[in-house]
This record gives sequence, C-alpha cells and structure tokens, in this order.
Amino acid sequence: MNRREFHRLAGFGALGFMALRAAAENFDYPWKLGIITDEVDPDLARTLASFYPKYQLRWAEIRNLKLDGKSRYVYNSATPAQVKQIKKQLDDANVRISVLDTGVYKIALPGTAPAGENASDLNPVQGEYEKQLDDLKRGAEAAHILGTDRLRIFTYKRVSDPNAIFDRIVEDLHKALRVAEDQNVTLLVENEFDCNVATGTETAHLFQAISDKRLMHNWDPGNCYLAGEQPYPKAWNQLDHSRIGHIHLKDASGKSWKPIGGGEIDFAGQFRALKEMAYSGTMSLETHYKNAQNDPFTSSVESMDGLVRVLKQV
Repeated sequence: MNRREFHRLAGFGALGFMALRAAAENFDYPWKLGIITDEVDPDLARTLASFYPKYQLRWAEIRNLKLDGKSRYVYNSATPAQVKQIKKQLDDANVRISVLDTGVYKIALPGTAPAGENASDLNPVQGEYEKQLDDLKRGAEAAHILGTDRLRIFTYKRVSDPNAIFDRIVEDLHKALRVAEDQNVTLLVENEFDCNVATGTETAHLFQAISDKRLMHNWDPGNCYLAGEQPYPKAWNQLDHSRIGHIHLKDASGKSWKPIGGGEIDFAGQFRALKEMAYSGTMSLETHYKNAQNDPFTSSVESMDGLVRVLKQV
C-alpha cells in the first residue's frame, strides 16, 4: 500500500468508521450478503481488513485477485498453494466463500461474430475454446479447496441473433454439466448483457431447455437492465425462481452504473419479492459504479450504504 492509499483509507476510517460500524451492528442482513471482493481491491487482505469490518460481512465472492503482482482470475490462474492461502485469509477473517467466478464461455463461440466487439474479440486466442472445459475442471478443484461447490459461467459473447446459436449454447452447457457432475459442483449461469443470455426472457428460455438442477441461475438485475428489459417486475415474473442460486446487486440508470438505490432498478420491490418467496441463498454486491474520484473503495462504500438503506425499507 502506498502513502496516498494509506492516508485515503485512514482518513475515511477516521471520518466514518464509527457511523458505519454502528449501522452494521444495528442491522441483521436478511440474506447471505457479501461482495465480489476485487470490486473493492484486488488485494484480498486489504479488502478483508478495510471493507468487511465496516459492514460485518461474512460472505465473499471470489473473481480476480492479485496473484504474482497482477490481478488475475483465481479459477484458472492460482496455484494450489495460492488457493490454500486464499482459503486461510478467508478463514482468518471468519468469511465464507459463496461462489467462485469463472470466465468459462465468456468468449466468442467459434464461427460467430459478436455484436459490437473489436477485432481481438472476433479472433480469440488459439485453443481458447478447446480449453474451456479443462479450465472449468481446474476451477472446480479450486472451489472445493475454497469451500464452495458453486461456479459462475456464461453463454458466449453476444451475437446479433442469439436464437440462431441457441442449440449450440445448450449443447456446450450440457458438456459443462458433465464436468460438473464428475466434479460434484453446481454451475451458475449469469445473465450477462454482452452474452447470449441477458434478459429474463432469454433466461427463462434457457432453463426451459435444460432441466438439470446442476445448472442454476446467477440472477443479475443490473445486467438485465442494461440489456434493455425491466428487471423487476417484468423479467422477474418470467424466471423460474426455483433455479435461482445466487444474485448480483448493482444499480444503473441509462448506460451508467449507480450506487444501489441511485438508479432505476426497483430493488425495494425485488427484495420484497425475495422475502415473500423465502429466498435463503447468497447474494453479492458487484459495485461497478465509480464515483467522481474513480475510487473503487469509496465507490463500493457508497453502493453498500445505498444497499443497506434499501434493505432497511424491506
């Protein structure tokens, strides 16, 4: 940590720590709430030491972490020794992992031209498609060490007509499910605005086609919104709620990310619906929003504060 970062965190703590701590101590989260840790800082130790105590969080979603000096995907970059060290850091902070995020199938499907992508996306690295299932297996092994059996996956970079390649997507998801069965893990397919399953309509279609309960849904209202569909109640009412295994929380207005409660997504209504269905699963803040200072830490604080305010309404 450099001097500027130290003073930023120290100053924030001096000004706001007691108020934030009091707010967290006086509020019981209704669900298993965490954050995708690299949204705060790719250095896990710093996130656990600076952000988690302020909100008394006990769950973490792991995506990218600082490994060998660079921020990298954990699932296919971390060595077994590094994965064990990550597990120790979580245990020492009394934090459990909810989901291990992978980038499996977040590439161009061979023979397709993703809409709005640049030349490098149209020409993925040689052999990238062929190693997707090997990467998934490696991710499953890492997940077991970390203490979870759930991995996030995607549905390939979005093309102009996703229906034209729907059968190929389903076929490849079945291949991934065979790995999931062998490795005893559950796959969470995320509705992602720049992938081929983005909206509630598209998600419902996918889960009607695949009944295997090893494939569950990572519901992301923010991605649904950016894909052009109202997340709640329109998209929500189309989903098979029994297949929701995890939820991402981020708000938006137009094409810009916002703190929770500062955008156009009806999170109060969404949370009431989750309460009514007795949802008992995990969810993670996925900040994405950047404040005027473009600072991930304080941006995440703003968004978590907004999330707590909305939750208190429910």
